[in-house]
Amino acid sequence: MKVAGGKLRGMLAAGAAVGAMAAGIGVLGMGGADAATSSTTATTALSRSQLLTVGEVKKVDARRNWFRQVDRGILPRTYCGPASTEGKHVSARMARGFTDEMDAYGAQYVSQYANAAAAKAAYNSVIATLKSCTYSKPAPTHARKITENRVVKGASGDLTQVIRWYDYPKPNDPGSEAGGFPYAVTLKGRNVSVLAFSEMGPGVPAPNFDKLARQAAAKVTR
Repeated sequence: MKVAGGKLRGMLAAGAAVGAMAAGIGVLGMGGADAATSSTTATTALSRSQLLTVGEVKKVDARRNWFRQVDRGILPRTYCGPASTEGKHVSARMARGFTDEMDAYGAQYVSQYANAAAAKAAYNSVIATLKSCTYSKPAPTHARKITENRVVKGASGDLTQVIRWYDYPKPNDPGSEAGGFPYAVTLKGRNVSVLAFSEMGPGVPAPNFDKLARQAAAKVTR
């Protein structure tokens, strides 16, 4: 299989290894998910035990060899950019990445805000960013569409929504590979959790991704 210009594979592989957010917990002012985080302080209720582990991802999505957990350093770049993982005026943040070190990447980003109203505003801005997704464009040989835009039933918290982008080859380049980019966004009190995954093909199947979304929502505190 081929990808014209290597753009889709570059987004999933080499590009995914560069710059969204350094893992860890930090107390920061406003800034995007590209900002590095500092060490935790007593003022935040965030804990890394509230993040999914690679073992949990593997258990839910065993079709992929999810084996590497990224707790330090640079996490995968998200398809819809930094504004798709957090809103403005973040009080604290943490993140963890997962990969099969082939063509599948995922990460969970949790951002905390001063109060529930600020968190809801951040949640709404993340959803709006995902629905437009102007941060990146598909290769000239590909088209892009949203294949899922729905609320996840049974997730704890105030609201969890899944939005999935799908890049697929146009008829003039049938040999190119497709790419799936599912997101799950949870609002829970003053916290917002975002799962952002990407891989060749349609991406993590919907039932599996819903399970991950429910697990992520359950682990995040208010």
